[in-house]
Amino acid sequence: MREKILIKLANLHTNHPWRMLLIVLLLTVLFAAFAMQLSVTMRWSDLLPSGDQRTIQFNKIIDEFVSATSLVVVVQGEENRIKAFADILAPKIIALKDPDDSAKKLFKRVDYKTEVDFLKNHGLMLIKEDDLENLKDVFTDPNLDGLLFNLNNSMEKEYVGKEESISTREKEDGAVYFLDGIQELVVALKSAASRNDLTAENVQKVADKLLIGEPYLLSYDEKALILNVIPNFTMLDTHYLEEGTDAAQELVDGLLIEFPDVRAGLTGFIAVGRDEMVYSEQSLGYTTLIALIAILILLILSFRMWVAPVLALASLLVGLVWAVGIAALVVGQLNIMTIMMAVILLGLGIDFSIHLISGFTERRAAGDSIAQSMEATFLKSGKGIITGAFTTACAFLTLVISHSRGMKEMGLVTGTGLLAILLATMLFLPILLVFRERQLDKKRDKGIEKKAFVQRDISFRFLGNLTVWLGKHFVFTILTTVVITVLLVWTASKITFDHNYMNIEPKGLTSITLQDTVLEKFDLSMDYALILTDDVDLSRSLAKEYRELGSVAVTEDISVYLPSQDEQEKRIPHILEIQEKIQAAEIKNSIVQSDMEKLKEEIARLEMNVMEMQDMAFIGGQDKVDNKCKEIVGDPDDPDSENMFQDLLEILEADELPVVEGFSDFHQKFAPYFRQAVVQMGTTDPIRLEDLPASIVDRYGNANRDQFLVTVFPAGNIWQDKNFLDRFVQDLEGVSDRATGMPPVFRALVEIIGRDGRNAVLLTLVIVFVLLIFDFRSPRMALMAMIPLAFGIFWMVGLMHIVGMQLTVMNVMGLPLIVGIGIDDGVHIVHRWKHEGKGKIGIVFASTGKAILLTSLTTMLAFGSLVFSIWRGFGHLGGALFLGVGACFLTTVLGLSGLIGLTERK
Repeated sequence: MREKILIKLANLHTNHPWRMLLIVLLLTVLFAAFAMQLSVTMRWSDLLPSGDQRTIQFNKIIDEFVSATSLVVVVQGEENRIKAFADILAPKIIALKDPDDSAKKLFKRVDYKTEVDFLKNHGLMLIKEDDLENLKDVFTDPNLDGLLFNLNNSMEKEYVGKEESISTREKEDGAVYFLDGIQELVVALKSAASRNDLTAENVQKVADKLLIGEPYLLSYDEKALILNVIPNFTMLDTHYLEEGTDAAQELVDGLLIEFPDVRAGLTGFIAVGRDEMVYSEQSLGYTTLIALIAILILLILSFRMWVAPVLALASLLVGLVWAVGIAALVVGQLNIMTIMMAVILLGLGIDFSIHLISGFTERRAAGDSIAQSMEATFLKSGKGIITGAFTTACAFLTLVISHSRGMKEMGLVTGTGLLAILLATMLFLPILLVFRERQLDKKRDKGIEKKAFVQRDISFRFLGNLTVWLGKHFVFTILTTVVITVLLVWTASKITFDHNYMNIEPKGLTSITLQDTVLEKFDLSMDYALILTDDVDLSRSLAKEYRELGSVAVTEDISVYLPSQDEQEKRIPHILEIQEKIQAAEIKNSIVQSDMEKLKEEIARLEMNVMEMQDMAFIGGQDKVDNKCKEIVGDPDDPDSENMFQDLLEILEADELPVVEGFSDFHQKFAPYFRQAVVQMGTTDPIRLEDLPASIVDRYGNANRDQFLVTVFPAGNIWQDKNFLDRFVQDLEGVSDRATGMPPVFRALVEIIGRDGRNAVLLTLVIVFVLLIFDFRSPRMALMAMIPLAFGIFWMVGLMHIVGMQLTVMNVMGLPLIVGIGIDDGVHIVHRWKHEGKGKIGIVFASTGKAILLTSLTTMLAFGSLVFSIWRGFGHLGGALFLGVGACFLTTVLGLSGLIGLTERK
């Protein structure tokens, strides 16, 4: 039946090439139209099963919370310069319009400051009851001497001698902010004592720093600042993803010209998503071009002609169009893994053309007519091509059993795509060969063509001679193969798995490197977890549970600005006490000479308290507190470091009269504003959800205000410590099964792909073996074709370890893929050996062996081109498949030469 179909198809090509060409053209136009509808997504969550809870939650968050996928601008430089940069940039970003709709803004707002107005009205109500109890004295006296006295009392009550007061990340940050306010006050007092004019605005900033903290989103070292840009679109809007990011980047680049001493760049979900999408497409574009050129050169050199290789590539490109069109129908959207389908199919699809051209030119060189050559080629090579294609496609399609959408869709697009290229090759390439041969025949008939290209012997006799020798010395050949395999199996057993997601990402991209900057400067990983809750109370309780976990650094949720009613009621008595004392406090008219001794005493006492905190932080390993203390009182290990308190006390001792005048001027501007600010902060009106500014609610709530977001930041580097990643995710999922975000998604992906990959390899081996038994009608021959493949898989993994590669979530997919790819060599050799008969091993490998060598080299070139991709994950898969294809070719030559020699000897 198969032979009749092949003969009929060969006759159609020979006798009706124009009809066949019309059919091909119509199909190409149709599939090209489908291919135009194909879109791309680069979200890792799209690789998980569509019914996976983590995927469902992540997609829901992206859909309902625009703030969950923001654009982050990281600005670095001196504090005053980066603040000025941010103040100019923020309104420019908000003003950006959609080029297609001038009434629509690309971005909703820019968050780069705390909610100052809200804090000024409700600041005391947001302080926890225990902290309010210990720190309330700070708010009760606006006079300079009384403030310093109360600061010392509060420090000694809250921090000094109490290691637990800075034992958590939240408490450590609170201590840093407290010290930051003290530092600002000391700096201002130094200026006042030196009679440097301080404006009322400057003095008020000192008071605000003490009361509500730093308004800008500054790093701990005050050398970096972030602007969180909230878009009017989501990650799903790929058009705006690129357009919005590029527009913001253009603004940043333009402003940097005015600030040459400042560095700034974009990161965050949107910037990274844009870069992943754009650079993956670009890198695959140029790697595909590199592969095409390399393959063309190799084929021209191998066939010693240029026309046939060009025809092969033309046929392949048509097949790729068909494959992409079918992918659009089957999956509709390419993901991080399936976006590589073109390069993979390029390497595999060229095989069909090589086998057809080799067989056809071989028969034409023997003197057969066009019709005879085409029929002989379809019968001799066509069977192996179809069997190899179907076994490879079936191997790929077994990936549909995977739970991972990434592997499942990879199996679908590569399996159906390979069959599409097979069909295109069998329909289109013979037409081109027929047209070419007719032209050559006409030239020869006219005496123009003196040296017909069909008369060239382009077989690889050296390969035939080599395998004849290997077959004669089959004992040596088999033993050598087994020994090498054993060694590589041992080497393969030592390969490790790289769980570091950052090693998969593109290298050198600003959006990626800035994630490390944020981690370094702000001690916050941008790969955080997200939990969606149905109400504020649940959000509050989950955030509290997560904060108590050792693997969690900090949490963010709406309860930071919306304490429970019970919590608010417990804070009211303390706030009322503060209100009563601050309003009753009498503000001194000025600082007089007699106040100076007490002020010096309290300043010296404050210095000692900061030093006590420094010692406690050093012993406890709280580096952020320790570093902040070093900025204030100096580094004990560096005698040249500055001690702000000592500098201030030296000024106070030098000449008291100017100091008194300076302090008095500072006090007169400071005290009234301080009291007014405390009174304003001390409102006891309950805070309700509807009282919160939209900028706060939008950050944590959806548009309907019936879903709220909890963000959980890991306490360590989840990518450099696999054990910590496991613990963090286990802790997350132990509290809520709704936990999603990059850490749980990637960890689940590694587990699922690892499990699915193993199952797919086993199932693929079984299916391929069954197909080969059906095709060869002989279990022995099926086993002969399978043995080199089995050895080749071990060789592949062993070679990966030898060259320093690790298994990753990307290249682990190469294992089931190489089963489908590697079986092709054995199928063609066994088919040709079966057709030629015993004693023809030299002919088999000189002809068909040449074809599988060329197909292996072209496939290796295609996969090897991925190594040049900026996307390292593509390089991981390409490198693994490069080694796998080479390994399968070597095991086919060695293994089948030895097995055929052994079989024929019997």
